[in-house]
Amino acid sequence: MNIPCELNGAFRARAADDNKYTVGTVTLVGGSGHYIHAPVIAGLGARAAGAGLVQLVVPDASRICAGSLVPEATFTKLVATCVPPRADVNVIGMGLGISVSTEVILSRLLSGSKGRFVLDADALTILANWYGKKDGYDPAKGQELVLTPHEGEAARLLGWTKERVSSDRLAAAREIVGRYGATVVLKGPGTLVVSADAAKVYENRAGNPFMALGGMGDLLAGVIGARWAYLKGDPFLAASSAVWLHAVASDAVVGRAQDASIVNTAAEIGSMRVRLDGKGEL
Repeated sequence: MNIPCELNGAFRARAADDNKYTVGTVTLVGGSGHYIHAPVIAGLGARAAGAGLVQLVVPDASRICAGSLVPEATFTKLVATCVPPRADVNVIGMGLGISVSTEVILSRLLSGSKGRFVLDADALTILANWYGKKDGYDPAKGQELVLTPHEGEAARLLGWTKERVSSDRLAAAREIVGRYGATVVLKGPGTLVVSADAAKVYENRAGNPFMALGGMGDLLAGVIGARWAYLKGDPFLAASSAVWLHAVASDAVVGRAQDASIVNTAAEIGSMRVRLDGKGEL
């Protein structure tokens, strides 16, 4: 399966002298008593997508799972006063919960920072609650954001109904771009990625219904973080390539199972090995 032409340059080969820092460091902030493993799933996504160093900022309850599944990751305990390690990209929100303390954490991380941030899940709800208020956070000039809402989260970000978002997904994504000055990944069948200037749109055509699964968005958040940390440039290209890679990997898994419910794709991808050889071929 060939990489879409819109993603040219997204999968450049690593240099022979690359190391874990040059290929990208990702810090993932999330987790709560109810969603212990969400940031660990994101960490697995970041690792699988090639992050050189995965840094987890999670509650104590996540440590056993993190140590078992992502043993190479570093660990920082998630508390309101924690100082996450520096990284090329910070991914925030998976299972974080919504409370005064998590609002403080998000505000501290974002305020005045010129870094790259992927905001997912509960971080999006907190951001929506801040919209139009003076006591949210003060974004620094040069700060770059990627927002990853599903349709319900998009509705909260806009103050729309979910039905309105569903009726015109592209208009909704562009409106979020305009309000928040961010690259937007509007998840769902035919996931849309819209650049922060609203000039570029990528519509993903890969993927399958088996991606309707709890944790799939957490996984994608980690993949976006790793791709952006590696490319260190255009967040639109990084997010678009992550969405595509996440989807075709799922197609490959489903294809190997030869599930008849995935029409017109099982035969094509049933024997495919997922690989990137640096030549633009999968």
